[in-house]
Amino acid sequence: MATTDSIKLSAAQQTSFALRLASAISSPSNADGARGNVAFSPLSLHVALSLIAAGAAGATRDQLVATLGAGEAEGLHAFAEQVVQLVLADSSGAGGPRVSFANAVFSDASLPLKPSFKEVAVGKYKAEAHSVDFKTK
Repeated sequence: MATTDSIKLSAAQQTSFALRLASAISSPSNADGARGNVAFSPLSLHVALSLIAAGAAGATRDQLVATLGAGEAEGLHAFAEQVVQLVLADSSGAGGPRVSFANAVFSDASLPLKPSFKEVAVGKYKAEAHSVDFKTK
């Protein structure tokens, strides 16, 4: 279980990622410099990229971890676990909100998931993992 200090650090890293992302997304992209409305979920993107990092290795994993502002992938997974348990918890029974977050991993049946990745995806991220026949269906 993650400590309070590590969760605070992870939240600060997620906030930094969200601000960098917001800055990049809201930058003018057309020739006249006009800006439009932007809506996105930095938490959803952070969790999705953290889950991808759980299945990555080498330079790809290092780049994802660096982009998300974490020192190590395990910190990302601990933070995601806390988000799932606390932020995305169903509080509707107590008069609070119910936030839904679709989180699943689909892999081709010919490329089975490594048990360690599936364990992190299901255990920490509360994601569903499905093997699908993408080649013939």
